[in-house]
Amino acid sequence: MAKKHRKAAKREQRERVDALRRAAELRDPDAQRLPFVGRTLAGVYVTGDNALQLATVWACLRYLTQTIGMLPWNVMASTDGKGAEVQRSNPVQWLLHNRPNDEWSSFQFRETLLHWALRHGNGYAEIERDRAGRPYALWPVHPDRVDPTRDLDTNKLFFRVDNGSGEKVDIAAADMFHLRGFGEGPVGVNVMAYAAQSLGWAKALQLFGASFFGNGANISGVVTKKRKFDPGSLARVKTEFSKLYKGLQKSNQTAFLDDEMDFKPTGVDPSKAQMIEANYLMIEETCRWFGVPPHKVAHLLRATFSNIEHQSIEVVQDSVLPWVRRLEDEADYKLFGQNRQGLYTKIELRGLLRGDFKSQQEGLEVMRRNGIINADQWLELVDMPPMPADAGGDKRIVQSQYITLDKVGEDPPAPPPPRTAEDEAAAQAEIDKMAEEDVDVA
Repeated sequence: MAKKHRKAAKREQRERVDALRRAAELRDPDAQRLPFVGRTLAGVYVTGDNALQLATVWACLRYLTQTIGMLPWNVMASTDGKGAEVQRSNPVQWLLHNRPNDEWSSFQFRETLLHWALRHGNGYAEIERDRAGRPYALWPVHPDRVDPTRDLDTNKLFFRVDNGSGEKVDIAAADMFHLRGFGEGPVGVNVMAYAAQSLGWAKALQLFGASFFGNGANISGVVTKKRKFDPGSLARVKTEFSKLYKGLQKSNQTAFLDDEMDFKPTGVDPSKAQMIEANYLMIEETCRWFGVPPHKVAHLLRATFSNIEHQSIEVVQDSVLPWVRRLEDEADYKLFGQNRQGLYTKIELRGLLRGDFKSQQEGLEVMRRNGIINADQWLELVDMPPMPADAGGDKRIVQSQYITLDKVGEDPPAPPPPRTAEDEAAAQAEIDKMAEEDVDVA
């Protein structure tokens, strides 16, 4: 009976292992569910390129890309429960920390890849491997050249890349470093398509402000006259009016009209149109699309000295860390594979989480007096050279009244009993006897 149950269990396990998927993925994964809007309701076109003309979009992309690009990215390995160490001799360490190829620095590589992911939803880089299959170089590929496709026979994802000469090459998913942004499938969504109406409003405000100053800041309206203009006087009045009052440097002047002419302003007053308030609103609206707090794009309208430090630390958790995890996860799988023998990559965020100098030193002092770090490690964390070899900088210290965890809860040892008069007399007799023996020997 037991043998029959064992056979049934093995058969069930084999069926689970050999299970086949019935729902195949689409051949052409498409992350964009919105139709191309083209011209927005604000009357302007929004693309991934002209959106960069908006200062807030530029500032959001610059903050995220440059912040993550400057952080140390190391290859780490677990050391049997003793923490982790940087693997400086690993070839992947050179690609991530120094140069991914002979044309790009590590900073430029991350900055560009993340910039593409923020604008287009996806950042791509081909993984060049040597004959042994080890990563040799990383080559960024613009998203406009990449077409994610799925093989209908194997259901495997691959990337069809246009080389610009009519030739297209297919790159396996294992050989493509794919930084995928927010989305619902293997392809990230294009944030510019989803944010087009918001960014179109901001761009319309920008164009309105520029044209307002270019066409005259305050004098804009209709010149009327009781009698009909003759062609000669009309041309003269238009020429003189434009010459005297049109343009930014000729604004705020007084208009002098003759021949019973009357000027009626028809332009929009920026203060009444709340142009400044609308610009503030669009700064905050744009920041929401990219997940960047306004104070990081120099919009300090509601920032105070008391909360700016904590906001700077909070942005690491809310804005920087999600992109850091995307980079780390992709590198761990694509550059090491599933059998990576304890190797993983880590982007060091410690520099972004530091407080002011006083808070930083107080935190290090707590670690020092609790034996977590020694003096040399403290010096390393503040970018100072270690102590001389004989100065004891490698020793860890703790306060003397501390006990080990295995002693917690035990009764303290009983104090020795007090000495009696008999004990004192016996001790003195012993001392006298020893003194006499010393004299006899002499």
